[in-house]
Amino acid sequence: MHIEWKDSYRTGNDRIDEQHEMLIEYANSVFEMNGLAGQQLAMMQLYAHLRTHFSDEEALMRECKFPDYMSHRHLHHDMLARMNAISASIGRRQATDEEVHVFITKWVLVHFATEDAKIAAHIRQRSV
Repeated sequence: MHIEWKDSYRTGNDRIDEQHEMLIEYANSVFEMNGLAGQQLAMMQLYAHLRTHFSDEEALMRECKFPDYMSHRHLHHDMLARMNAISASIGRRQATDEEVHVFITKWVLVHFATEDAKIAAHIRQRSV
């Protein structure tokens, strides 16, 4: 499994877009890891970057007065909680590669393409 960066994921904010590209790289490193230790390390790196990204994205939403800020913030909280649960499952050797891949792929493809696209549209609309 490998996720490719698409220009359609761009929000128009350079910092957020760079973070999105890095998140895809971290996600791909999870897919590429073999063995429990490697996969746990890759998930920890993804999680750390994700927390920073969410903080920055939430600051951007507040700054541009994004109307769905609270619901988007809740999505971030849910994703971090789910990622913690999957990481714990990996540590207990209960998570399957498929479970990990589906979560990350769904998050990247759905969250970037739909939820973050709403922020981008709001930013574009405000700048017109």
